Amino acid sequence: MESSTAGPRCRNCGTHVTQQFARVFGDNGDVVHGCPACTTYREMQSGGHLPGERRR
Repeated sequence: MESSTAGPRCRNCGTHVTQQFARVFGDNGDVVHGCPACTTYREMQSGGHLPGERRR
C-alpha cells in the first residue's frame, strides 16, 4: 500500500486519506489514485480515477 508514517496518501495530489477510504476507493492494493481533493465522487464511484488496467 502507498503510505507514509502518517497513513495513506492520494497518488494524484498527495492529500492524506484514511485507511477506510483507501480500502473503499483505492485499487485492489488499496492504493488511492484520486481523492475528494482532486477528483469527483462520481469518478471515484465508477472507478474513473483509476488507471485503465487497474479498474475493477
